[in-house]
Amino acid sequence: MTKYLFLPMALILMGLVTSAQDLHYADVETMSIWYNQSLKMDKRADARFNFRDIKYQSVLAFRTSSALVNVPILRRENRVDYDGKSFLNVTAGGAFDKSNKGVFKNSTGMLGLSYSQRLTDDLLFLSAGFQGTITRSQLGTTGGLFPDQFDQYGPLPSGTLDPLRAGRSYNWASLNAGLALYQNTEYKEWYVGGSIRHINRPFVDEQKTATYRLAPTLGLQAGLTVKNESEKFGIYGIANWKAQAYEYLLGARFTKIIDNAEGDSEGSTFGGGIAVRLRDAVIPHLQLKLNKTVIALHYDLNISGLKASGYSRQGIELAISRKIN
Repeated sequence: MTKYLFLPMALILMGLVTSAQDLHYADVETMSIWYNQSLKMDKRADARFNFRDIKYQSVLAFRTSSALVNVPILRRENRVDYDGKSFLNVTAGGAFDKSNKGVFKNSTGMLGLSYSQRLTDDLLFLSAGFQGTITRSQLGTTGGLFPDQFDQYGPLPSGTLDPLRAGRSYNWASLNAGLALYQNTEYKEWYVGGSIRHINRPFVDEQKTATYRLAPTLGLQAGLTVKNESEKFGIYGIANWKAQAYEYLLGARFTKIIDNAEGDSEGSTFGGGIAVRLRDAVIPHLQLKLNKTVIALHYDLNISGLKASGYSRQGIELAISRKIN
């Protein structure tokens, strides 16, 4: 097994000295493919949607929305056999970020490809994934009024829209890659993955200056679920390193099976859990599965230094996933 992992892990460690900006979710399991393309761990086509609002002092500060569609490509003989030796998956996605008053906007389109190879008879898989993204960033104050005339006492009452002609946009492309090892048996599921984002170190300004060049981001992802006929209990976590910045999130989830899968029905479950983003937030959540649809609601409770300073921050996130076949 070491020979499969040595080279990718060596490449990942090279990213420790650099930094980048990435998508940010509370439901890291549902939206895991944004972090690591190789974490598509079943042969079911699905669609995943995420909506996240961040507020400071009850005023909207930032809004994120995204969508993913996964389409596995299977050999004809493997379309019924879930435990086939390998499968290929194609992912298409888009994300949109917007700050208050539209000062900052970010739109990203993504196309990904992953391949999972069965290694052993007990359903151990090794997966590799690659992504290409194109991002359009816009920073400006278009829509705001600015004074256009001054005297010795300051600005005159009249104004114009965006006299500095801000709001210019810039497009940049990024390459991402990841590896994952995972297993899904009758009584347990687990996965561990590593990823590098922005391998090509894209420039994010028109002058292509080194100061505004993104550097690779290192990520690690892992999860374990134990289950029986009526209940599931799982733990999961991610770690992202961006030079002097970092993110650590650890969570646990309990799920009660209401109706077992039978025939064309995927069954029903209800559950909840809690996660902690280190030095940032405690995140309780609820999750409901009805047949092929899963709905999860997360709420960020601020525990960062902002709370001590008298500022409040709230975050609410809705995640919806739907199996297509």
